[in-house]
Amino acid sequence: MSGCALLAAWLGVCGAGGQQPPPSAGPSEAEVLLNLLEQKGLITAQEAAQTRQELSRRLTRAQTVQEEPGRVTLRSWVEKLDLYGDLRLRFEHRSGEDDLAAGDDRMERNRWRYRLRAGANLDLGESWRAGIRIETGPGGRSSNVTFGDDSGPWGKESDRLFVGLLYLQWAPSQWLTLTAGRQENPFVTTVLAWDHDLAPEGVSEKVRYRSGSVEWFATFGQFLYDDANPDNPFGGGPSWADAFLFGQQVGARWTPHKDWKITVAPLLTLYSGAGDSFRTPFTGLTPAGTVGINDLALLELPVELAWSGWTVPVRVFGDFAVNLDGSDRARAAGQAAYDDEVYAWLAGVELGSARKKGGWSARVFYLEHGLFALDPNLVDSDLFDSRLNLRGVAWQASYAFTDFLSLSLTYARAERKEKALPTGAVGDLGGSSGTAWLDDYQLFQADLNLRF
Repeated sequence: MSGCALLAAWLGVCGAGGQQPPPSAGPSEAEVLLNLLEQKGLITAQEAAQTRQELSRRLTRAQTVQEEPGRVTLRSWVEKLDLYGDLRLRFEHRSGEDDLAAGDDRMERNRWRYRLRAGANLDLGESWRAGIRIETGPGGRSSNVTFGDDSGPWGKESDRLFVGLLYLQWAPSQWLTLTAGRQENPFVTTVLAWDHDLAPEGVSEKVRYRSGSVEWFATFGQFLYDDANPDNPFGGGPSWADAFLFGQQVGARWTPHKDWKITVAPLLTLYSGAGDSFRTPFTGLTPAGTVGINDLALLELPVELAWSGWTVPVRVFGDFAVNLDGSDRARAAGQAAYDDEVYAWLAGVELGSARKKGGWSARVFYLEHGLFALDPNLVDSDLFDSRLNLRGVAWQASYAFTDFLSLSLTYARAERKEKALPTGAVGDLGGSSGTAWLDDYQLFQADLNLRF
């Protein structure tokens, strides 16, 4: 066999997976063979040098693949990438009566549903941060998809992905954070006035300051509620003004003891414009008359007392809200006699924590709201079916089978607070085939939750 043929055969073996010892272990077999071939004149010095370069390139590539399998290459300014997500499987039952219909006219819905959310947080240089989350479901207050609701057996029309979060954040100092885009709700709230799935679009500013055992904070948000299209059309047609929501919250978290934490966070929410989808004055009688945002100036006071000194942590929480323009809202609905239906409140207690394997939690709370007290487009879509003018109780319990898998059960029951007033005509039991006079509402949900 000639020297070139021998060298080619050896390179083929090396390329098929042969590995060489590190330089510190002495001359490799390849180096010994190259020196021998060169000394016997079977290859030139130039051929030996070219072969050494090729062997070095192959060895470097093989070591990179072996030492860093599955590596994701990021830009140099990405300091940290955090991937996260959750999957929820749910069985849900809702039912309620149409109080205007004769007899026991009851509507029921039984659904199997799922929700998928997957996101990434990026820590960038110069105090910048970015986040994105992809999720199922197009609704602002729900990312659920219902099994079997597509045309044909197991169709996929509703099984789509949407952008749930997309924001850029800058924290130039420990006391200031600025955020722009579709973001997590920046305010301290409860389900009394805000659905926890809502992700407002716009900008927000957070300020924090600690003094001893008290952390003071202020949060401001300027969010585009509804974009009018067009704002001013050709031909002298009607012009619309974009609708905005402005929130301002100032609060404090006091830790008088290492096991105690008290949070008080008053929030004032103001509105400007009506867009092109929320212009009809609120009445609560029809779908179009249920979404109006006229005469809303909401003052909310969420409070929480948490105690972690026992084996089982305890949390007592509450919320009170009043629509400062509620009297005008009642008159615009033709219900001036009920201009006192402008208050809403919630009170409850929670025991335990289901965040770790073997952990459990249980909570119960009472909730009621007047028809003109809150923004009907922001209230929780599950507990009381996106309605107002209801009062009732909710029970929730959770158990963590592992650190990543838990089971949650929810039961809620409510009745119409003021019998002479409607509840709104949107919701899973509302719309053209539902009722605006919902009564004896019941909800049951069983959720299997997986975090990853």
